[in-house]
Amino acid sequence: MVTYLYRCPERHESTTNTPMGQAPAAVDCACGARATRAYTAPMVRSMSGAQQRVHDAAAESAERPRVAHRASDPTPTPHSDPRHTLLPRD
Repeated sequence: MVTYLYRCPERHESTTNTPMGQAPAAVDCACGARATRAYTAPMVRSMSGAQQRVHDAAAESAERPRVAHRASDPTPTPHSDPRHTLLPRD
């Protein structure tokens, strides 16, 4: 669920929790006017701890991306499941 913010012409604000992509463009305000959806920064206060860590890591990598200091080993690791050898190869 995502929290969406709505604002009416009288500047009253209201929020609604709706599945992502299913929020209406406008809702009825308590004052009787039509409130339109306001585009704001994501409201992250309802994230779990794991989601918050991922969000923080993504924000940090935008400013300071991790840099590889050595090339990875080009030798493929052996598969533990023998059925993997039956998979098609390009």
